[in-house]
Amino acid sequence: MDFYVGIDVSKFKHTVAIIDQNGEVRKKSFDISNSREGFDSLLNELGLLGLKEQIKIGMEATGHYMNCLVRCLISNGYQVQIYNPSLISKFRDSESVNLAKTDNLDAMLIAKYIATHPFTSSPQISYLIGEIRKITRAKYFLFGDKTTCYNHLLRYLDEIFPEFVSFFKKNEDGTRKNMGRNLFESPTIRWLLSNYPSAFKMAKMRVETGEALRRMSKGAISFNRFNQLRELAKNSIGYSTEVDEQIVKNLVDQVRIIDDEIDNLNELLEPLMEELNSPILTIPGIGVNLAAMIIGEIGDINRFSSPEKLIKFAGLDVKVYQSGTINNRGHIRKRGSPILRYALALSVQKLRIHSPVFSEYYYSKLRQGKVTNVAIIATTRKLIRVIWKMMTTDQVFDNIKRD
Repeated sequence: MDFYVGIDVSKFKHTVAIIDQNGEVRKKSFDISNSREGFDSLLNELGLLGLKEQIKIGMEATGHYMNCLVRCLISNGYQVQIYNPSLISKFRDSESVNLAKTDNLDAMLIAKYIATHPFTSSPQISYLIGEIRKITRAKYFLFGDKTTCYNHLLRYLDEIFPEFVSFFKKNEDGTRKNMGRNLFESPTIRWLLSNYPSAFKMAKMRVETGEALRRMSKGAISFNRFNQLRELAKNSIGYSTEVDEQIVKNLVDQVRIIDDEIDNLNELLEPLMEELNSPILTIPGIGVNLAAMIIGEIGDINRFSSPEKLIKFAGLDVKVYQSGTINNRGHIRKRGSPILRYALALSVQKLRIHSPVFSEYYYSKLRQGKVTNVAIIATTRKLIRVIWKMMTTDQVFDNIKRD
């Protein structure tokens, strides 16, 4: 006899419901703590049901709260499937329009869903991919922290030296400079702001500072440029206090600390990616960092039986509304992994430069009259299809391209 176990996951406890293949309640819903004692009690209850092959366990995707429980169950030989919460919500609506929502009812609802829908056990994510995911997510949030620091720096510079940023966005002759990266990524700019964190301080810079800036910038800040900056600082409308200056120094120091943390994570990431040896690394323009983000967010590619399902997971499928004579196609759903979308968007930017295949595809969409955003999304979906094929067949990019 088969048994269906629904688990409603939360931070401190999990609620469990068990029914058999006839829909009969095998055991009244019960709670287990999110602890070793709680996990052991669940394993004991499952052991009383019979063979592990006859037990199907399901739970909603709840971020990191479910991870320890899933690992425990899979490592003990049980079949587990993780469901999209929206599917369970729609199933609840189909069961009864007035169905209440409690932990016990949710667990029972999940058990009924497992019993009435196809079940595919979610294999344990390999150790390598799990570690890669942890690193790339940590880096993603660190990049967010760095962006926050940059925004705060801009905010304070708008007060203490409003002319500073626009000065460095122009060449010595006054023409606009092609900024290939954020201004604050420059070690020279960071050094300048750390040592002279206001217009008042920059106005008093000595000639020796000009020579130091010239050497650090490899000539980009010449003596003439240095003198222009110093004169600009003397006539600046900015105003600062010691508090403002200290905050600017702290923000620059914080950015340096974040960069060191990212470098440390990269040192951990590189040997893992080398051991994994993913074919995604053969795509022109996609390096270790972007490949790691994509692999970490996709996880086990066998979860996706077609590239279209992977496209949906990335949130890049299009909303469709059809009723009678109405047939509308709207915006992309953006309901999947935001980190995966972020990595794919960066990848497409690089592919438009480094890969003739993707570059031609992108510009062909523009020639068809598509706007830029639509062309980018179409190119991203093509990239997802290629990635799916490469990961499911373990083929390098050149072989895929010839197919």
